[in-house]
Amino acid sequence: MEKRKPADSTSLLSKNVKIEGEIRGEENFHVEGRFKGAIKLNGDVFVGSSGVVVADVEANNVVIQGQVRGNVLARKQLEIQPTGQMFGDCTAQSIDIREGALFEGRSKMLKSSAAEPAPSTSVNQK
Repeated sequence: MEKRKPADSTSLLSKNVKIEGEIRGEENFHVEGRFKGAIKLNGDVFVGSSGVVVADVEANNVVIQGQVRGNVLARKQLEIQPTGQMFGDCTAQSIDIREGALFEGRSKMLKSSAAEPAPSTSVNQK
């Protein structure tokens, strides 16, 4: 069976466009306009400096230069750049919040897929 990988293409939501709905797929998504809804991709999400996203976001890597209001699950890395603003909870293997960025929420680290499994927390009762 062939393993699927994200497409090499990127969909662009340009600066003067507003969309409401749900985005799903294998591609990367670059937001310079306004998006409201939900994003669930097997690619990467890039929110440019003019981009505003009001949505829960799930992707491999998420880079924020604009604004995101919603929870983010980055299966690999979340990066909030100096102009970026994030309001919501985030979960990622790696979280990079640059000086000048704004983050309001809680963060949770994912274990690396290469990491050893966590010890069992079950207790044997006799």
